[in-house]
Amino acid sequence: MMVKDFGVIVTCSKSDFLFAKGCCASIRYYLGNTPICLLVDGDFDYKSLAKLYNAKVITKKDITNKDLQDRSFGWGVTKMNAFWFSPFEYFLLLDADTCIWGNILKDINFKKNDVIVAGSGNLCSDDTINKFFFDIHLIKTLFPDFNFRNFPYYCTGVTFAKRGIFSIEDYIDILNLRDKYPNIFKYGEMGFLNFMIFKGQQEGKIKVGISDIQYIVPDYEISQMVESFPVEENAVNIANPTVLHFCGGAKPVIHNNFGYYTKPMTFFRKKYLIDNKVSPVIADLILYLEDMVWKAKRMPSDYKGRIKRNFKRLSSKISFD
Repeated sequence: MMVKDFGVIVTCSKSDFLFAKGCCASIRYYLGNTPICLLVDGDFDYKSLAKLYNAKVITKKDITNKDLQDRSFGWGVTKMNAFWFSPFEYFLLLDADTCIWGNILKDINFKKNDVIVAGSGNLCSDDTINKFFFDIHLIKTLFPDFNFRNFPYYCTGVTFAKRGIFSIEDYIDILNLRDKYPNIFKYGEMGFLNFMIFKGQQEGKIKVGISDIQYIVPDYEISQMVESFPVEENAVNIANPTVLHFCGGAKPVIHNNFGYYTKPMTFFRKKYLIDNKVSPVIADLILYLEDMVWKAKRMPSDYKGRIKRNFKRLSSKISFD
């Protein structure tokens, strides 16, 4: 990568902040002093993470456009603010439930591209497009000139981009379209961001490249991941640089009930705590309790209070300053 003004933007909210800490630790682990920015959705304490890794922060109050302030925060839209308010001209935009695995920047080339999508480059079937991206019938009706079958749609949790490639007006049009047709785009921003990117490419407004560096964890068996991403006590094998994306039900908590391989993210979440001068033994305990709190939100209320009280009691004895 030969661009000067580059950084990594991690979108996070209160519910996925536990993963954002691991994501940022993985960036420092593999990408050295590459600048980091937290794009924060909601009101919660993110300051210890920003301080530890000298990260810039974008919150709702930093967004000067009122339409974006009012309509572009929440699940599936917060990350879109990066396209206009990124502190870097070029950036890698990551979901919080991702972690870097090796030096993924070495083959990234912005000289020829405005956007680099993290996908295989394969075209999707109509069934896949309808399920994961957008309603084909509505898109054909509303945008008859868009050749929707010509493009390699991808999971937008990992995206390289240049700031300013979209107009805010075009984005607001997309939000208005979603209001009118709630089911036109699928899975948060995934459907409409793909649409915006590839429609821009078709119109000659955006140059798009492809890099197959995203590993969608739910798509693989545990045995495959153990072999490809072995986690050791003090080191991680980096033979295959990629970004692990623990999307859907593959959330990387300890003892994931759905049987996914979550050790890589656990390694980096623990690394964050150790970087914060927490002993390995206490770090393990914190991770366990943190995950119990996270899981408690999916349990009956009787368990939630008990788990949260235990976690707060432990946290009050530990300083991250």
